[in-house]
Amino acid sequence: MSPLSAARRLIATLSALAFVAGCSAGTINYVHIDSSYDPTSLAHIPYTGPLFAEVSGNPFGIPQADLQRAVNNAIQPPGAKAETGQGVRVHIAFGPTAADRHSACSMGGSNTMSDTISVVAALCRGGGAATTYLVGSVDGVKGPSDPRFESFLRQVTVQLFPRTDPNRDPPCFFPNC
Repeated sequence: MSPLSAARRLIATLSALAFVAGCSAGTINYVHIDSSYDPTSLAHIPYTGPLFAEVSGNPFGIPQADLQRAVNNAIQPPGAKAETGQGVRVHIAFGPTAADRHSACSMGGSNTMSDTISVVAALCRGGGAATTYLVGSVDGVKGPSDPRFESFLRQVTVQLFPRTDPNRDPPCFFPNC
């Protein structure tokens, strides 16, 4: 490969990465995947839904039931409707900037309004520790119906269900897989 061709390839790659990074609504600072996480049975869930989010904290000062509804609607894959607590539970706490596996599923949020919305989100099964959890933030969100907020919540949810081996565990887009 010629040096000019290699330089072009490098520029194209860096441009693509900058474009993809620009599409992200927020930042995920930390992701933890417990050894109990089974991508074979769980990685398809955010693509087939429905999911249930348990919300703690309120960064907008709106009624908590309205925020709960907005979050549940935002995390669903296309065509799915928010559940009322059945199946897989995602715990989302607005406000905290750190967590551990044992606190992530029960962490309380805060009602602090700020230009930066911090979140701890966890995939919770049963009453124990988090199967996966993450810490992230998004800036400049104007309200719960802001497309950037909805996109960030969807991004957070999908990252709670990682594919640990992309060759073995492709995402499932069909209802029965």
